[in-house]
Amino acid sequence: MRIYISHFLTSWTDRVFEFLAYILLAKIFHESLLLPSIYGFITTLSAVFLSSHVGYWVDQFPRLPFVRYTLLVQKAAIIFCCITFYILLRRQQHLLDNVEQMTGFCVIVSCSCILKLAFIGNSIAVEKDWVMVISGGDTENMITIMRRIDLFCKTVAPVSIGFLTLTPSAPVIIAIWNVISFIIEYQLIYRVYQDCPALDEEYTPLIDHDVSPATTSASSSTSPSITQHRQQRRRQKKKQNNTSDGVSLMEYIQHDIFLPSFALSLLYLTVLSFGGIMVTYLKLEGYDDITLGVLRAVAGFMGIGATYILPILSQRIGMIRTGLWALWFECICLIPVILSFVKTIPYGSILLFGGMSLSRIGLWLYDMAETILLQQFVEVDKIGGISGWQHSLCNFFDLSQYILTMIFSDPSQFFIPAFISFCSVLLATVIYTSFVKKQRGHLIHLHID
Repeated sequence: MRIYISHFLTSWTDRVFEFLAYILLAKIFHESLLLPSIYGFITTLSAVFLSSHVGYWVDQFPRLPFVRYTLLVQKAAIIFCCITFYILLRRQQHLLDNVEQMTGFCVIVSCSCILKLAFIGNSIAVEKDWVMVISGGDTENMITIMRRIDLFCKTVAPVSIGFLTLTPSAPVIIAIWNVISFIIEYQLIYRVYQDCPALDEEYTPLIDHDVSPATTSASSSTSPSITQHRQQRRRQKKKQNNTSDGVSLMEYIQHDIFLPSFALSLLYLTVLSFGGIMVTYLKLEGYDDITLGVLRAVAGFMGIGATYILPILSQRIGMIRTGLWALWFECICLIPVILSFVKTIPYGSILLFGGMSLSRIGLWLYDMAETILLQQFVEVDKIGGISGWQHSLCNFFDLSQYILTMIFSDPSQFFIPAFISFCSVLLATVIYTSFVKKQRGHLIHLHID
């Protein structure tokens, strides 16, 4: 339970700041999509180049100190951003000059880069490593609950921020909340660590080639053989720290999980979600903060629904086919979204918001399915490295959406990034379909009597 509370607080903080940042950027720089796109571009670029290193650090550093450091860095970065936002909003009433605006913008971007890397490190450590150890390898239930928490935060946080941004002191309130949240999370994560002795090991492989299956399936007893084995693994780990460069790019590409991982990363090349760029676009189109919060909440509830659908689907058709169904469902739902950009078509807003909301079911189903497949296909001591490369790919394609909106920064040109986004989702679906064909030998069951 403690790990879920800690994850809730971390996820809530991230979702609140994610929504708040773009809302405030749109208020301060309200002429086009250019500066919000530059903000997203630079913060994502930092993740593209450094995510694999962060994943490597997850594999190398002690579990508890690493997670605690990432929490501290996250909260400090958000507090600095909030202070800067508050100053810019207050000074805006006295007509900020360009130098003051750009100085504040640079501070916000720098802190957000640090925040993003810290969040990636925390996410890899907790969701890919701690969850694996705590659950004993049976991660489906824990991953589903944690995704449900993510989606709840993604659903409720924008609504609360929509009301909060009506007051000029919103950044100050968020900064104070982060101080309180850090104190609680810091203690919770320590209690989780204490409650699970297995986390004290360097890493805990699911399949250990040095001991018998009976030994690996046993509980964490203190028999001499197990103690000796743990000491041997720690010595091996120290040697690896001095000689290993982690998972190489070619090793990642040649791994069985690469195609599902690459398909997931392609889903990040999209403006067809209630992310920062779409929120900024809708803000420029005249939608108020509360309306945007409610629309994002509706999409979030669809995603929460996906967490209840996943166990049912995976039990009936398996995890690999669940991912296939999820991607094709998302593709179909995005067709009316693309049609909504045709100005002459009736009910354009319904098609836009309805299609995007429904597509979240497919997106989150695939996200959870891919996470579980990664944990099933990848050796435990390589999960950090593989996840780091996956984060880099995801951030590379996330970066591409900002390049698109920097090129087509006029809101009247937004349909171009929208169409490219749909093509990216379609390509991801085709790639994953080829993976399913390779793994199963077929796509459709043919029953011949």
